[in-house]
Amino acid sequence: MTLVEMLVATTAAVIIIGLIAHVFAEFARGVGNSRGLMELGSRMRTAALLLRRDLNGATAPLLPPLSPSQGVGYFEVIEGPRQDRDAAAGSPDLQADIDDLLLFTTRDEKTSFTGISEDGQNSGVIHGSTAEVVWFLRPTLPPTSPATYTLYRRQLLVVGQFGKRELDRANALFAEGGLSRVYDRFDVSFARVDASGPGRLVPNTLSDLTRRERRFLHSPLDGSENGGFPHPFIANHQQPSLSQTQESLPPAASGLIFDAASPRSGEDVVLTGVIAFDVRVFDPAAPIAVAGAGAAAVVLSPGDDVQIAGGLANGAYVDLGNGISLAAGSLPSGQMPRFSGYGHPLSGSLVGSATTRRTYDTWSTHYETNGIDEDGVSAADQGTNGLDDAVPARTGAAVAEQAADGVADDSGEMETSPPYPFPLRGIEIRIRCYDPASRQVRQVTVRHAFVPH
Repeated sequence: MTLVEMLVATTAAVIIIGLIAHVFAEFARGVGNSRGLMELGSRMRTAALLLRRDLNGATAPLLPPLSPSQGVGYFEVIEGPRQDRDAAAGSPDLQADIDDLLLFTTRDEKTSFTGISEDGQNSGVIHGSTAEVVWFLRPTLPPTSPATYTLYRRQLLVVGQFGKRELDRANALFAEGGLSRVYDRFDVSFARVDASGPGRLVPNTLSDLTRRERRFLHSPLDGSENGGFPHPFIANHQQPSLSQTQESLPPAASGLIFDAASPRSGEDVVLTGVIAFDVRVFDPAAPIAVAGAGAAAVVLSPGDDVQIAGGLANGAYVDLGNGISLAAGSLPSGQMPRFSGYGHPLSGSLVGSATTRRTYDTWSTHYETNGIDEDGVSAADQGTNGLDDAVPARTGAAVAEQAADGVADDSGEMETSPPYPFPLRGIEIRIRCYDPASRQVRQVTVRHAFVPH
């Protein structure tokens, strides 16, 4: 062979080897991406199974308001102002509905819940069939591009009765560093009572948790259980960490998670790489419309387009406060959508807006008999005092004056109201994750009905 022929042959061989190497590299990358997507799918299914287990054991009937005497706990949905439409509109970070919370009490008789407890000398494990659980997202640390979130599930056992040494230890920790210090060593649902002095903690029962002020992070640590009606969830669960590399909670979110200062840092994590945790409620009067025609026709619900003017059918999973408001005559049932507004005025600061939280809650009837004037009129509990009260317009609430009408304790005399005084027939949770290796998005949807099948 001549020198030129050898150079040509060598060049051809190098090109062929390069092509083979490229093919193997692409094959390996494809295998890696497939494995990553399979692992992501497995983690998402595990999270969905855990959420389904919690929902299957929900203790509270979704028929607000509930009486504490029923001893059934609570169910609460907090809808943040963000919606899936935000990402659809071109968000550079793929972020969609990432600011919702789901809080409720649940029971599992077959597989008990497990937590930790200590008596000042030894740490131990406690078991129980009932727990208060909270599901929510927080920003991933260190920050990622595109931005992703971590899904947390906080679990606090509802034990009711507690050993004296354990309770003394919990109160000592509370006096030392507040509830966040207690949660480092106890997975127990506590409430603060007794406004005098530093206050004291007592373990909750399901009956206690019917009342909003007894729930996880629903009352200021410096106030009594009777202060701050309507007792909103006080922590901004997406308030940025004080550190860019690890979770370091600001004081306002103290106790929300086990941050870097806690000996249990990193616990309660369910899923990483999340870009949506969208909690929707079933509205039987929500309109469903069709846009376009033929092969281009698409079905629209309030989660897709706020400009729906009428519908061919009704019934969809929607965000609380989605803004759809139709004339009653355009609905087959003659009923307005239940969850399109921002909340009943007599639920106080739980009334939301387009830029603030909206809340669905099973509520508590004890606000009408607790001797506290929640609506700002001259008398307390005028809706249950056995008299036909003429109630003036409520302070700070868009509720008209109620004149004496010959009927004692009618609905117009009530001081308070659930934000949405309607039964909840079903709920839908969409969990969406982003895989950075393949740059693909995966979603799992959990639906649960609260009515008998």
